[in-house]
Amino acid sequence: MTGLIRFSRGVRTAVFTLARGERGAVIVEMALVLPLLLALLMGILVYGQYFMLAHSVQQAANDGARASITGLDAADRSAVGSRAVDRSLQAVGGTHSVAVSETSEAITVVVTFTAASDSFLRSSFIPSPGNVIRARATFELPVD
Repeated sequence: MTGLIRFSRGVRTAVFTLARGERGAVIVEMALVLPLLLALLMGILVYGQYFMLAHSVQQAANDGARASITGLDAADRSAVGSRAVDRSLQAVGGTHSVAVSETSEAITVVVTFTAASDSFLRSSFIPSPGNVIRARATFELPVD
């Protein structure tokens, strides 16, 4: 019976010694993997915000072009389109400019959006896609 107890104690001692020896390996592995994991996480955040903003800006351009076809003349169409873009982007932080151009067949709305200075897009930890997003939408004018 004492042989079993000694063997059992010997196994426990070997397991604890092995665990103490592996602690250093785990720290080294974490030091190697953690920066890559953080870069991947920051990349997900930065590009996720970029795609969300790009979608919002494109949707605002679509809204502006869709709303501008209801205007009576070129100045009215431009004003209506600009107001629609402003309404669409009022919840998004940043600055934007709107250009409405008209030909005899179509109205084009171009929105240029600049991300806010506290945005993830201005992160220096990973390469970012840029803080200026441009979107364009064209709607054909109804034929009389």
